[in-house]
Amino acid sequence: MIGKKNEKTEEFWRRACSTKDGEFQSKFPGIDDADYHCLTFGSPKYQDYSDHITELAIKGVKRATTHLKIDFEINDVPRRCTGDYWMILWENLTPAVIVKLVNVEECAFRDVSAAFAAREGEGDGTLEFWKNCHEEYFKLQLADWNRDWSEDLIVVLESFEVVMANPEDG
Repeated sequence: MIGKKNEKTEEFWRRACSTKDGEFQSKFPGIDDADYHCLTFGSPKYQDYSDHITELAIKGVKRATTHLKIDFEINDVPRRCTGDYWMILWENLTPAVIVKLVNVEECAFRDVSAAFAAREGEGDGTLEFWKNCHEEYFKLQLADWNRDWSEDLIVVLESFEVVMANPEDG
């Protein structure tokens, strides 16, 4: 996860907060008063497909994501909670989409369910695909941090719904 708030993210956030159409406001009534997190899905240091998975989120195929719990701690990234807004950035760190977290939980990597893997919407949607690609990514992170891989590592599972895609990227 990389990125931070800047002039472009603030402009997109203001645009989202000023959207007053009935369906939007009834679904996200608290957005006017909310703050937001501002990061990519992953780090380009460990993979080159962030934009692809961001596109999956915009299309509603990807409705969840997973991080190692220690990623937040090591990189001093504030943890997101249910109800938080997250502006997901493209790899070039411009605003892509705002999502609202509808569920955040933790479990050991080995205990992630097939249903959650399907919500992530990546690859063929199976738990086997999910485990393979996440283990590969997490091992690269852990190597940088001089930590060992284990299926007992705690992961943070975040489920979300799309609030608004950036129309300028359409």
